Amino acid sequence: MALKKILSPVSDALDKVCSVAIVIMLGLMVVITAAQIICRTFFTSLSWSDEVTRYLLIWSTFLGATCVYRHSGNIAITFIQDLVPKKLGAVMRIAVHAICCFLFAVLLVFSVKYCGKLVKTATALPIKMKYIYLCIPISMGILMLHALVMALGEVETMKEVKG
Repeated sequence: MALKKILSPVSDALDKVCSVAIVIMLGLMVVITAAQIICRTFFTSLSWSDEVTRYLLIWSTFLGATCVYRHSGNIAITFIQDLVPKKLGAVMRIAVHAICCFLFAVLLVFSVKYCGKLVKTATALPIKMKYIYLCIPISMGILMLHALVMALGEVETMKEVKG
């Protein structure tokens, strides 16, 4: 499939970027939290650390969801799919990816509208909240791409079983 050959490397690259970003964000969360504990104990408490940690957690959660989906790490009930022939199982997985892609598209549209309406700034940081919540449309776009690539992979699986 020509489309899968084009989209699969993009999906893989985005997966690697998200994985690295998550590691960096989690490392920053540990460092900031440790600094907050030290400063609170021996000096003056950092006014911004809780908020930064919270926003890093939000971003790492949504980017982490893209990595989990890409590697099929999410919880799945597969006993029905395991009982049916491989070709029908592939059809079922294609349907699941198509439904997920539709839901990701709906969430993408609504999250873009929501981010566009946000004008407030964060409490302790001079950052507009739309940049904090921008992780939702970004992750939904990446999830849509992953779902499409995985569905195309299942189409290839169907062709292999057929031939």
